Amino acid sequence: MNQSLKSFIAFLLPVALLVPSYLAAASAPLKKVRAAFTAFAYANPPFWIAKDLHVFEKYGLDVELVYVGGARNIQALIGGSVDFSQAGGASVVSAAAQGAEVVILGTVFRRLIFAVHAVPQIKEIKDLKGKNLAVGNVGGNSYFAGLLFLSRVGLVPNKDIIVRPVGGTQEVLTALQHGQVQGGVMSPPSTGIAARMGFPQIFDIASLDLPFPTVSVASTRRFADENPETILNVLRATAEAIYLYKTQPELTLPVVAKYMRVPKDDPALRESYKSYGKQLDQYLRTSPEGIKFILDFLAEQRLALKSKNSADFIDLRFVNKLEEEGFFKKFSTK
Repeated sequence: MNQSLKSFIAFLLPVALLVPSYLAAASAPLKKVRAAFTAFAYANPPFWIAKDLHVFEKYGLDVELVYVGGARNIQALIGGSVDFSQAGGASVVSAAAQGAEVVILGTVFRRLIFAVHAVPQIKEIKDLKGKNLAVGNVGGNSYFAGLLFLSRVGLVPNKDIIVRPVGGTQEVLTALQHGQVQGGVMSPPSTGIAARMGFPQIFDIASLDLPFPTVSVASTRRFADENPETILNVLRATAEAIYLYKTQPELTLPVVAKYMRVPKDDPALRESYKSYGKQLDQYLRTSPEGIKFILDFLAEQRLALKSKNSADFIDLRFVNKLEEEGFFKKFSTK
């Protein structure tokens, strides 16, 4: 036997030994689960990418992905109609503070990427005093972004300035256009549209250093306790989807376009990719500081929440396990 043939066999043998185990893994039945996302927003691509690019399947999951708007996803989790959800961390904390058995398992987006835009007559932030500020629905990310802004500039909500929850970012922009408010809290790409329409930015909330659980992965404590490997695989798929979004936009932006129902060449896709992509965290870290900000607000209505520990609203064991086994090192972009 000549040397080249021996080398080929030496190369082929370990590959051949792997084939049976590969085939066994490939033929293993996928775990059927149901997942939700809560908004058609540019901060939400991880689950979309994991679903459409078969990353969930890579980790043994057959995921039925459904849209469950706003806080209704909490009801869906509690009722068992979905097993886990990509959700606003504020809604999860608010529900858990009222006794719901829901918990944050990891956070994919840790910044409030919002800005305050105003009518041209507002030259400085102090000019907003006595005026109306449009924000998102009470308890949502835009609402908390507005509260954060006001706390940093020394304006007291509904005393120094009237805070008007009007819906989503598009509704905020519409309220500005119609003269119903003098300022509004918006996220990209609506911020760019507002500026082009003549409503200048007067404050960048994204510049504030508060790690906030803007978009998190959540489930019930019972489902997490009874299905630990499923949760680990959900988080594995989510982390890899974020990595793909950051590193392969040509592959992932068409998926985002599909869910956002915009053309694949829509400028908003690239604009949002630049705004949101760098803020998505494939390490899925959740900061207690952001949880505390939510609890402090809720404690204004329920003083007992002042004594709550932020850590009680996060189940870190799954992210910690993935960290310990070195999983996240595979998808480092640093």
